[in-house]
Amino acid sequence: MNIKQKVSAMTLEEKIGQKIMLDFRYWNSNDEENNKDMIAPNDFIANLMTENHIGGVILFANNLKNKEQINTLTAWYAAMKTCGDIRLFIGTDNEGGNVFRLPREDYAPFPGSMALSAAIEGGADIQLAGEQGKQMAQDMLSVHINTNFAPVVDVNTNPFNPVINVRAFSDDVGTVSRLAEKMTAGMKQQNLITAYKHFPGHGDTATDSHTGLPRVDRSREDAFAIDIAPYKHAIDRAAAPDMIMTAHIQYPALDNSRVRTRTGEEITVPATMSREIQTQILRHELGYDGVTISDALDMGAIADYFSQDDAIERVFTAGVDIALMPVSLSSPSQAALLPELIRSVTDKVKKGVIRESDINESVERILRLKQQYHLLGDGVEMSDVVSSGKALEKQISDRAITVVINHYMALPLSDNTLRYFILTPWGEQAKGIAEEMGRAGYQHVVALKETTLTEAEIRQQISACDVFMLGTLSTSFSPVEHDNANTEAVKDDRYLSWLRYAGQQGKKRIHLSLRAPYDIVRYANDIDASVATYSYYGYDEGVWRGYAMISLAEVLIGKRSPQGKLPVNVWYDYDATTDTGTVAFPRGYGLRW
Repeated sequence: MNIKQKVSAMTLEEKIGQKIMLDFRYWNSNDEENNKDMIAPNDFIANLMTENHIGGVILFANNLKNKEQINTLTAWYAAMKTCGDIRLFIGTDNEGGNVFRLPREDYAPFPGSMALSAAIEGGADIQLAGEQGKQMAQDMLSVHINTNFAPVVDVNTNPFNPVINVRAFSDDVGTVSRLAEKMTAGMKQQNLITAYKHFPGHGDTATDSHTGLPRVDRSREDAFAIDIAPYKHAIDRAAAPDMIMTAHIQYPALDNSRVRTRTGEEITVPATMSREIQTQILRHELGYDGVTISDALDMGAIADYFSQDDAIERVFTAGVDIALMPVSLSSPSQAALLPELIRSVTDKVKKGVIRESDINESVERILRLKQQYHLLGDGVEMSDVVSSGKALEKQISDRAITVVINHYMALPLSDNTLRYFILTPWGEQAKGIAEEMGRAGYQHVVALKETTLTEAEIRQQISACDVFMLGTLSTSFSPVEHDNANTEAVKDDRYLSWLRYAGQQGKKRIHLSLRAPYDIVRYANDIDASVATYSYYGYDEGVWRGYAMISLAEVLIGKRSPQGKLPVNVWYDYDATTDTGTVAFPRGYGLRW
């Protein structure tokens, strides 16, 4: 099929529709105020999609409840042709770990990118990354999901990063590049569309782009050496992903031009809206010829500054191929917003505000990708045979657990007659550890969620135990502070107060770092041991939502020797403005029995 001829035969409205990807996370057929998850085929939505020639849909956990329901919904989307014989990109964010949209009890969610990297840093075969990619692809394709917005290739050099952290493989460029390439190869082997994100790089941010507009102040030289390097690595090796997703960040060294927000304020242009970044650098300098897609345009980094109309115009003038979630639709009363938005874009193309040549080149790239993955014409039947990835998930989880501190051989906890108190941010974490310890014959284990207890009740439990295990769920680095006398004066918080209380009572204190391991230094002077898991899902109402707590418990009680190594530097102190500080535990560090 000649793609150029196909594009030339399309109307401008059809072309714009192909450049839009929508979400229907909620749908209220009768315009009720309370949002209802959209989980079943819907004629109104089908008409909305086909009448506006929409090119794709993104699914969230709200849409994906169980295998039977998912298959009914996605088969309906898969059969939809919204522009002649052109079918939909059906996408979701299945990164593994804390960003995983399929139901965790039915599919292998895996412990996440940083956990995978910890396993490989500790000596596991790098092909585990490819095997994980292959398994995730099989699971997604079995329910007609053809596009995965993964892997994350942000190099998490800033320990203050609240939004990427454990979603990144590492703070090392080479590690990120190699693991991303392996995982992508595993997904592509199964014919799943893949995407690197977030270009030009979200790893050195200290703001969550869901709620604010982050800024990166690296030099241009460092931008190419660190943030852009994984993209260049893949493109140069002819291993480029099918898609690249943009970052809602400001990066003045790459483009310091100014744009006016809807309030009249002038700000540095977000990378998502920068022609310099998305066209000049990505396409002309790096030579990327695949499809680009914006990050969700309803995120605070964009929606707080730009109207929907202005945002999609700026994304398209930057040369980005697909606008993701440029308008929110959750009821029939909002339906008119979509054709209005498309009409606005077509008017701007006709007036020359948006280049028609850009539109045509974009749609050619989109249709070439759809042709490659059998999304033109009748397509191909997806296999519904899925092998369980749970064994692979457990293998990676086992290899990831990293013991960072172990004073006086505090671990393993080999005495099953002692009294144990496990306190974690979520109930499922403590329950998961206790469940596994119970299987191993530990009869005196109290497992509780911290928010269900008063301060007095927590101290009472600490007093009654022999071993206090405290889980933390830090999203970013909290530095150790020094006073002017240079003595170790650590800023107190409730976790420290509990650990110190346990210490005063002579209890053994085990710190469980359940997310990014940067928080270990905060408690290092008040604990006997610290273990990093990089993953925080556990056991809830008879269902395991991940295997990290099983693997952790097996290491804690000595059933398994820890093998993971830190995939990032854990800083004692860190200055984000200069990228300098003192490393407490270096990348590659980890203790074994």
